[in-house]
Amino acid sequence: MDKMEFNLWKDSLQQDKQEEAMGFFNVIRRHNESLSEDSISHKMGNVTSSPQDLYVVPYSQEYNSLLAEAATLLRKAGDMTSSSSLKRLLYSKADAFLSNDYYDSDIAWMELDSKLDVTIGPYETYEDALFGYKATFEAFIGVRDDEATAQLKLFGDQLQVLEKNLPLDDIYKSENVTAAPIRVIQLLYNAGDVKGPQTVAFNLPNDERIVKDRGTSMVMLKNVSEAKFKLILKPIANVCIMKEQRELVDFDSFFTHTICHECCHGIGPHTITLPNGQKSTVRLELQELHSSLEEAKADIVGLWALRFLMDKDLLPKSLAKSMYVSFLAGCFRSVRFGLEEAHGKGQALQFNYLFEKGAFILHPDETFGVDFEKVEDSVASLSREILTIQARGDKEAAKTLLQKYGVMTPPLKRALEKLETVQVPVDIVPDFSIANQILCDIN
Repeated sequence: MDKMEFNLWKDSLQQDKQEEAMGFFNVIRRHNESLSEDSISHKMGNVTSSPQDLYVVPYSQEYNSLLAEAATLLRKAGDMTSSSSLKRLLYSKADAFLSNDYYDSDIAWMELDSKLDVTIGPYETYEDALFGYKATFEAFIGVRDDEATAQLKLFGDQLQVLEKNLPLDDIYKSENVTAAPIRVIQLLYNAGDVKGPQTVAFNLPNDERIVKDRGTSMVMLKNVSEAKFKLILKPIANVCIMKEQRELVDFDSFFTHTICHECCHGIGPHTITLPNGQKSTVRLELQELHSSLEEAKADIVGLWALRFLMDKDLLPKSLAKSMYVSFLAGCFRSVRFGLEEAHGKGQALQFNYLFEKGAFILHPDETFGVDFEKVEDSVASLSREILTIQARGDKEAAKTLLQKYGVMTPPLKRALEKLETVQVPVDIVPDFSIANQILCDIN
């Protein structure tokens, strides 16, 4: 199935059925599964097979045997826990696996208050390269770090203030941004849709109904962040960052920007009004470009937000220089995931834009540095450009921006070649020793 066939079929449906077709939690199948690729080829703009050949199958039906077993295990786990909020999460997630309605279980996840932190279900849409509509299953199990969690309340409390002051025309701003709860955990285990770059944080849910009604919630994986900083970011800085700025790359700046990145997924345009007055969402309008642009938005607006909070004396101004230099080093880290991956493409966009504006500088010894006099305005300028594209649901502008800047330029290529010569790892591979020991004891 290609985009044309899907859109012809979708447009023939009633409005509620169109929303179902584009929904997170189902697959699209054919009534005639025996059709070959040749028999559904497009000729002169006409689809040989009827668009009516397509139909929706809910995940709860498509994956019933797996989800039924998972639901049974979730209920058993719920029976064992003494935490009422964890019990509620596990029971409601078990129900969702069988009903295909994830609303209540996602609310339960947002309200989780348990030492054992559990995230499980279909969430991210990176795997859907056609439209970015369909969610993939994942699981993260961790132990909450209460001390680190308490320190992060500032960011969740400031979301409405940040929204109000975004570098974006006021007409596009939301009056009702909900403070994002933030939980810091030490990761014990993950599984499912985790085969790409190991995530250091996630901001969920992605369901725009919940984002509009309740906002989002954030989970930071502190031990994963520490491992990436020590084993990847520091060695990258030693190769790619100019000697005079190398010591400015520190973990606090790296981790603080990661927090702000996740917070900034919760601000800016989500549900939007198109120029014709129609209501839509950024995800639906930008389709397969949404993930890369949203990751770039969270990154660059995160930098803008940190500067804003410093100017309001809510964060120490001493973070400023280290924040920008740590971000520069992080560009090389993320681009190494590849430009087909959302984070890598979004990071290339930011690096190339800031390099073009003179905020990032390549020195004769092939190391990079930050021009502190230019970087603040450049960050604000790119933030405005991305936010405005999202607010207008302007897919053509998104495509133009990504085609111009989300590419492998000579400065980026040279930096990556240097990293290959010293064999800095691209990513970490977690060793889940505690989970493995538990499994050994069970078996």
